[in-house]
Amino acid sequence: MERSARILRQLDRLEADLHNGETESFTYAELVRRHSATEQISCKITDEHLAEIHRLAMAQEAKMARKRGEHVRKHKTVAMARPRPSRHATASN
Repeated sequence: MERSARILRQLDRLEADLHNGETESFTYAELVRRHSATEQISCKITDEHLAEIHRLAMAQEAKMARKRGEHVRKHKTVAMARPRPSRHATASN
């Protein structure tokens, strides 16, 4: 009888250990699933941010190119509006 009780206690401990192992396996599997989902979301967000950075960089380059074009046009206009040097020579004589 005592031997049977001891065997039953050992079986109970074994069953508890197996149940605990199943719980740990489930927890680990859930953590792996969540990590995978988080990694996918992170990659998607990174791709979106890179696309936005590229779009903004292209817009900034276009704006700078327009400003350079305006600056060249204004500079030529100012240069053409200056008096000719020959007029000054005549006015001082």
